[in-house]
Amino acid sequence: MSTILVTGASTGIGQATALYLSGKGHQVYAGVRNPDTATELQEKITAGGLPVSVIQLDITDGDSVDQAVASIMADAGRIDALVNNAGIGGGRAVEETPLEEVRELFETNYFGSVRMLLAVTPIMRKQRAGRIVNMSSLAGRMVFGCHGHYSAAKWALEGLSEALAFEMAEFNVRVALIEPGSVPTPAWEKGTPPPEDTKYGNSLERLAAWATHTMKNPAAPEDVAEAVAHAIESDTPHFRYPVGQDAIEDIAGRFSVSDDEWVEANRLQGLAFARRWKEIIGVDYFGADA
Repeated sequence: MSTILVTGASTGIGQATALYLSGKGHQVYAGVRNPDTATELQEKITAGGLPVSVIQLDITDGDSVDQAVASIMADAGRIDALVNNAGIGGGRAVEETPLEEVRELFETNYFGSVRMLLAVTPIMRKQRAGRIVNMSSLAGRMVFGCHGHYSAAKWALEGLSEALAFEMAEFNVRVALIEPGSVPTPAWEKGTPPPEDTKYGNSLERLAAWATHTMKNPAAPEDVAEAVAHAIESDTPHFRYPVGQDAIEDIAGRFSVSDDEWVEANRLQGLAFARRWKEIIGVDYFGADA
């Protein structure tokens, strides 16, 4: 049994991961911003009789992070795995995204994860054992227009994770990235919509068409939880875990062509784009056969 801290565990992927890992016998600490409002999580823990402790944890607040980690150490004496899951979404054109929104997105999706690492890596280094699982995204490997800042934060997390994997190797700590594609969670309902008079309607429509196609056969939060469990439990974990058919086929297609070919394909418009996408990815997302 391992002692595992999961951030952003009140709903969606974080909740599914906390419940799944605890169902396998691990002692899970489920970090949520406000335990009083995490009623669904609490009900599922009670109904399943699961070894989950819900703790207050706001990854954008350094004091909250320090207090949460200190309470776990006082209770369990160690942290065997950290699942850096908490995050927020965002999808607007670069020109139409105010800088304060960019900062907010990075504050949670990148700096929040870094706060957790600053608190937990010294513990794992001293233990000379541990697993760190960072929740990236398909957007950390492949970008659409009007999704740039979210992707940028995930790309930053990917680069950080690779460096961290090298740094922590001598202390027997493994690092993994989870890269889900479309997953139906409450996160889809959050975020600031683009302005009604947006000048980037074509890019937004393309992003929406991609989401509509992928949500016909999405990965479930439990699929992501299974990938997290493998990263924590396996003697030979992977560094990257694409989750979902869209993540697998999109990443494979993206890296089957050069950067220049990929950019030129995405500069195409209308039917020409749809046909080129199908050539590269091998699947008709955008009506090439219509």
